Amino acid sequence: MRFPEKRGEAQPIGGKRSTRPDRITTRRPEMAEVMDKTQVIAGQNDLVRTALADSQANREAKEKGIRFQFVWTPGVNAKLLQTGKIAQLATAIASFDGFTEDNDPYKQRDFFSTEVEGTKVFVKIDYYDRELRGGSEDPTDPAQTVRVITAMLPNEY
Repeated sequence: MRFPEKRGEAQPIGGKRSTRPDRITTRRPEMAEVMDKTQVIAGQNDLVRTALADSQANREAKEKGIRFQFVWTPGVNAKLLQTGKIAQLATAIASFDGFTEDNDPYKQRDFFSTEVEGTKVFVKIDYYDRELRGGSEDPTDPAQTVRVITAMLPNEY
């Protein structure tokens, strides 16, 4: 076993390096910050999704300064708006809680699919700057961010 040449260099336990990634532990503060930001983004996404059909969640989002818009594509317009199903779509989006490791690998809860009256719809949440001209510099900061919830048909993705 050799000794680390620099302070902070990893030392193998017992002189052997583990090849199993599940045995690696980090105490790097920047990694904790990334996890904290992910949790903030997920929480804000949950709030704006819920606010589509819940006036109390809508008030809470406003009180926290979280701005958002709900838009849909021409395909959703043709299939659901013209048949009076947009309110059902908003309720389906607001009540969605089926996030798993498979469909939400980044844990931001910003993309999923739902179904309304037999029509499959993809839902994506994007983070724009306050003028809606480009991406937000910091999606966790409501002062810099407008969330845009877009509903689209799968063939429009």
